[in-house]
Amino acid sequence: MPKAVKILAALAVCGVSGIAPLSAPTAHASGIGSCTGGDFRWTAVQGGITMTPTQFIFTSVGRLWGCTGYPGITGATFTGVHEARSDCMHPADGPLTVNMLWSNGDTSTLWGPWPVGMSQPTVGPMQVISGFGEGSWVSVSATYEMMTPEMVMGCLGPGIPTGIGTLSATMM
Repeated sequence: MPKAVKILAALAVCGVSGIAPLSAPTAHASGIGSCTGGDFRWTAVQGGITMTPTQFIFTSVGRLWGCTGYPGITGATFTGVHEARSDCMHPADGPLTVNMLWSNGDTSTLWGPWPVGMSQPTVGPMQVISGFGEGSWVSVSATYEMMTPEMVMGCLGPGIPTGIGTLSATMM
C-alpha cells in the first residue's frame, strides 16, 4: 500500500521533461495495498497557464489517507516537481518525481510519466525509485479540478497559477 500512496503522490505532481517513460507492468485487478483518498495542490513556479504553450516547472504538495495493506502505514504527505510544456488545452504531459513521507516515518521517491490531459481522471504507473518499496510499481488515479469559472477566466486572461485535485492509488 505505501507504494500505492507513493504513486498517488507522484501523479499529483505533474511534470514534463525529455526523459523517456519507463515501461510498466499492467495493473492487477486487486493490488497488494491501496490508499482510498487524497488531495493535492499544484502551483506553476513562474506565472500561470494560459492559451500560449509555455515551458513550466510545477510543484505539488498533498496528502494520502485510507491506506491499507502495510502495518503502520495509514497515510502520507508528499511534495513533487514536474517540468512540462503546458497551455490551457494541453495541461501537461511528462515525467513526475514525488517525495513521500509515510505515516510510519519511512520515505520513498516515485517517478513516472504523468499525462495530464483535458480528459479526467489522469491514470498512470509510477515506479518507487528509492526508499520504502523501492522497485515496486503503483497505479495512480488523479482527478484535476478543471473548467471552473475561475480557470476559464484565467485561461482567457492572466493565467492559472495553481489548482487542486483528488487521488487514489493501488500498489501492483
